[in-house]
Amino acid sequence: MFYKVRLQSNDLLRELKALGLKIKRKHTEYFSLQPCPAYREAQCAIYPQRPVRCQIFTCRQLKRVASGEISEAEALEKIHEVVQRVAQVNQFLDESGKTDPGRPLGKRYEKITAEPVDLSSDPKTVELRGRLTLAMQELEELIEKDFRP
Repeated sequence: MFYKVRLQSNDLLRELKALGLKIKRKHTEYFSLQPCPAYREAQCAIYPQRPVRCQIFTCRQLKRVASGEISEAEALEKIHEVVQRVAQVNQFLDESGKTDPGRPLGKRYEKITAEPVDLSSDPKTVELRGRLTLAMQELEELIEKDFRP
């Protein structure tokens, strides 16, 4: 959902590094790039010690469950849908042959789509670019609609 998580002044940088987060600094701002290395097996592996931003973030699905607007099962279905769409985008990125799974999904997509495509070239390449673009647009729309606060 995000490119980076800005760390707060009360985050304990050494502890977060020891827990496996890769902390970066730009000017006076500290942050951890996404995807988060602590996200394993569909959950946060450092949940009790996670950064403050992660502690205070509440996605739209969680808010809707808390208000009784939807059930937990419905929220889990939406989460599963996003996971499937991310897997589809990752598959298209892998098929493109120019992917780095350690980088954020959006950045990987931007890198590929920044390269011009010769429409008279290999039709499979053109088709793959189209499927990738559509899949990424659908994923972004879903995240914007159902997850971002």
